[in-house]
Amino acid sequence: MYDEKIALRSYATTDEKDEYGDYKQITIDRTIWAEELSIGMKEFYQAQAPGYKPEIKFKIEDYLDYKGEEEVVYKGIVYKILRTYKSKGNSLEITCYGGVHDECAEVGD
Repeated sequence: MYDEKIALRSYATTDEKDEYGDYKQITIDRTIWAEELSIGMKEFYQAQAPGYKPEIKFKIEDYLDYKGEEEVVYKGIVYKILRTYKSKGNSLEITCYGGVHDECAEVGD
């Protein structure tokens, strides 16, 4: 059941420069509905081999809703996307790791 709101986060570089002369980067969040899934034991151990620890997994109804974003924001925590997997039908599973609290992240309740 797709009853959780998550934000898919990507980054873009602007033409504007900061005080150091570097181009400014902006955050782009898109809120979509998802289902929170548990991490399977096999998936957990396979991901640890290259040094990752999958922490949370989501399923979205349509794989076309995913546009290659780098992160997921869920309940104010930012997760890096480890892998995506197209499952049954048009749905997509998104496995994430490295949750970091982000006080600026606001995903509607």
